[in-house]
Amino acid sequence: MSMDRTMMRGANDDLPQARLGWIMAAIQTLIYAGFVGTFIASPETMTRPIAPGMGVTVATVFGLLCILSTMVLTGTYVLIANRLTAR
Repeated sequence: MSMDRTMMRGANDDLPQARLGWIMAAIQTLIYAGFVGTFIASPETMTRPIAPGMGVTVATVFGLLCILSTMVLTGTYVLIANRLTAR
């Protein structure tokens, strides 16, 4: 009977993944804080249309970029954490 790889891992083996998770959470928090901070500091900037005559505002684009950055950071975390686990 062979032992599963997860059974042979030590308690400190999850430390790099946890650290990476906290770093990426901090990055996402800064991105979101920038979004909210811009709204607080300069609401007229966020309500301005991207181009004259368009209904799409800076806030819409910035919000979509916040969502996209979450997806990219999550995918990056999964790739890196899986590589660290595979070692």
